[in-house]
Amino acid sequence: LEAPPKASESVLDEKAMQLKTVGNKAFRAGPEKYDEALEMYSNAIQLCETNPKLKSTLHSNRALLYLHKKKYNLAYADAKIAVENNPGNGKAYVRAGQACEKTGKLKMAMAWLNLALDRADTRKAKGHAATLLKKMIEETANRQQSVVGKTQIPISQAQVQGMGATTSLGANGKPVQKLMSSEELKERKAKFDVIVKRYNLNALEPQNAIAEYLTGLNGKVATAEDFIKRFPMMSIQEAVDFLSWIQTGIQFKEQVLDKNRKAAGLPSL
Repeated sequence: LEAPPKASESVLDEKAMQLKTVGNKAFRAGPEKYDEALEMYSNAIQLCETNPKLKSTLHSNRALLYLHKKKYNLAYADAKIAVENNPGNGKAYVRAGQACEKTGKLKMAMAWLNLALDRADTRKAKGHAATLLKKMIEETANRQQSVVGKTQIPISQAQVQGMGATTSLGANGKPVQKLMSSEELKERKAKFDVIVKRYNLNALEPQNAIAEYLTGLNGKVATAEDFIKRFPMMSIQEAVDFLSWIQTGIQFKEQVLDKNRKAAGLPSL
């Protein structure tokens, strides 16, 4: 006997869309219909293996359903698959973030929401992500306020003083400068790169927020404690490492400008 002919991709997609519609209707009907919605979404997913955008939408819908059923690990798994199939699916990033928040992984949650701000293909999804991110930051800042207390950790604690140098106090109480090795510089830069990647700080939104913070210091010393009030996804040590490399770059730029001024016969700043 010959195997029956396979249905065309368009026919399968059409059936998947029909199941999706039924699933959406069941989901909107409330908790008593959640199991029916889950069955519809799951069956639809099996039919659209060659349609990544539709598959992304279905996994994203099922992720939302799992969030409502409080099955957060399953919601996260579906949201990740949704993003893999359509990197512009903003709802999927948001749902991954929500799943992480519900399981106590606030740093990951904020990272996913930052990705939504950078990659979502609709303003609505970006707006939703921004609202959730702001709420998380405010709540985290309030919780950390009681933990951090009044302990000031200035960036100078990271012993940053100029490009390729550290400063410590000598026996006479005066600053002593020691040049950093290339390996030490590489290690400092590596820590910075890890933090940037971990929290998606290359995205426009966090870049603008960090730039606004740094330019708003008006000559004051940046402190890790103050920094994590604005960016609470980081630990104090991460804030020190992050600010250390930024300060290193600033000092290097100042040194280059000063060198150029001297070469031009101008006084140092």
